[in-house]
Parts: sequence; structure tokens; C-alpha cells
Amino acid sequence: MVLLAVAMCCFGQASKAEDDVAVSVKVSLADGSQLQGTLHTSSLALVTGFGKKEIPLAQIATLDFVKDGVKVNFRNRDVLSGTLEGSAFVLRTIFNDLKLDSSQVKSIQFLGGQNALGKEPGLLLHALLDSASENLGAFNAYMEITNAQTIEGPSGNNALLLDSEDAKISIRLPFMPYAMPEGTIEFWAKFPQPHQRFGGGGGQPWFFNIECLEYNYIFHFYLGFTSNDGLGNAGLIGSLHGVARVGTHGTGAVSSVASTGLLGDTPDGWHHYALIWKRDGFELPDATRNVMLVTVDGKVVASHGSIMNNIGVLPHETGQNQTPDVRLVIHDNNSDRTRPIAVSDLKIWDHAKLPDVQRRPE
Repeated sequence: MVLLAVAMCCFGQASKAEDDVAVSVKVSLADGSQLQGTLHTSSLALVTGFGKKEIPLAQIATLDFVKDGVKVNFRNRDVLSGTLEGSAFVLRTIFNDLKLDSSQVKSIQFLGGQNALGKEPGLLLHALLDSASENLGAFNAYMEITNAQTIEGPSGNNALLLDSEDAKISIRLPFMPYAMPEGTIEFWAKFPQPHQRFGGGGGQPWFFNIECLEYNYIFHFYLGFTSNDGLGNAGLIGSLHGVARVGTHGTGAVSSVASTGLLGDTPDGWHHYALIWKRDGFELPDATRNVMLVTVDGKVVASHGSIMNNIGVLPHETGQNQTPDVRLVIHDNNSDRTRPIAVSDLKIWDHAKLPDVQRRPE
């Protein structure tokens, strides 16, 4: 088996500059060799029985090369057969350009975008959240985005704005955060309407909610703002079933995101948030043992010092399924989805990681 770091160009045509994005691929050749690297284009031209179609690579899971053409296997499990416009593949290797014909290729697996190579140790997921077509295949994750708008992000990059009731981001994860002994979920977010009063039980939209339907975990792992979580907490609330639940204020103490005071004089601006947990506990200068922390702009704003009892016990079978249907949802049904939220640069780590963020980006 041959394993090379390569850059694949295009399917029989030169890629346009505006389409020059990196999508990680693994190419299996007919002779048993494998090439792993990146494809620098955003779509492929597929000629079908009902015409030529431009297929965004973000929608493709694999390409299987058969005698009469190719079979495109989509990430939503649709399948489409046809022939590629052009038969040559140009692979930019570290030593020269390697040209392959389709007849030499057995299959191509699309692994993801620019995060595919050189991932940081312990990084389980990195969603830039900069476009509706972002490919998370590098992390074996799949994202569906509904009615999100692209806006300017926290440091000049793009971000996604969810400002309608049907706007939603759902990321299917290949791992189960509930069963992890420790971890970190961090991201950037902003509320365009921070002074609007909390209402009902939803308040401003929750930043995220992690769902695991097979264990009936629908609202057990989340981070967001509310005036009352039902257990005496308000303000910014973090919860992980089996570990802890924390809040920055007491019930009834705050009526809006701005009134929490957590976001200083820019409650409608971009801020960095993190939910961090460690079942065995970790130490901070001002606390001997904590199992959960919530941070805003790199500062701890809430903590919990001991594992929850009774209601915090996970079912014995949790984590036994190696492929559970676990989804991180932004703007989910437990949120007040009439209120907008913008998000950017979501990361999940396999360890308790204090974010190296002390201020908002310039």
C-alpha cells in the first residue's frame, strides 16, 4: 500500500480561483495503492441521463468507479450514476504532478475540508461555521444547515446567523460526549437582541443542545441563557447529565442576556464561550476541585465542585453502542427560536482545556 500526502486538482478541467478550496480525499487505485491528500475544487461535473449536473463536493461521501462511469454516494445516502466530464485526475504530489486516468481509480472517499490534515492533538471536531456547504468529513461528522445566513465573524472570517424560527444547525457526531470522562466545547457567538427579555422557559436561544435519542437524552447536555432552569439557576447555564449543572445567577435575578453583566459593555458583540468538564476533577487557583466550568472570554464565570448524585447516574448501556446517533443542535426545539443567534468556530476536544482566550478579537 502506498500512502502519500497529495493535492488533487480537478476532474478533467482547471479549477477556478474562486473554487480553490481544499477538500480532503482518500483515493483507492485499482492496483491496491492508496493516495491521501486534498482536492482543490468545489464541485464536479456529472453527466447523467437527465443532463449535466454540477455536484458540490460537500454533498458527496464517496465516488465508486465502475465500468460505464461512476456511482456518486451522497452523505444523505442518495445515489446517482453517470459519467464524469473529463477522465483525467491531476495529483499534485510533493515531488511532481501525477496524472491518473479514471480507469486507474477504484474509489474516492471524501474526508472533509481544510481541517483534514494537521489536526491538533485531541481535537475531535472543528466546524468553522463559515458557510452552509462546510464539509466535516475530516472528523467523520456530518452537518445539516437550514436557512442560515452568512455574516462577518469575530475576526473578519465568515460566520452563520440563525434569525428565523426554522433556522437550524445539526451536526451528527461520531462520538458520544455523554460518555467522555472529560472534554471541552468552545465557540464564538453573539446575540443581536441581548436586551430582549427572557420569556416562557426558553429565553434567548441555547447555544447548543446535544441529543442522543436512543437513550432519550433530549435536553440533558446544553449551554445557554435563561431566567429559570427549573433547579434554581439562571443567567448562563451549563448542564451535562451525569456530571453537573451550573449557573451564573439565581432564579429571577436576571431578565435578559445583557442584564447578566457577563458580556460587559458589548452584549450584542462577539464573545468566546466554553463548557469544560472533567469527572475526576481539575484544580484552579481559586478552587481545589471542580468537575465543570463555564467560561466567557477565557474567564471562569460558573463552576461545580462535585459529581451529581442520583439523577446524574448514566444508564449502564450508555456508550456501549459504537455508532450512536448523537447530534449537536444549534437553535433546537428547546430554544426560543424567535430570537436570533450567530455562531462561529466550534471546537470539541477530548480533554478539559482552558481556552487561551482573554479578550475579543480585533
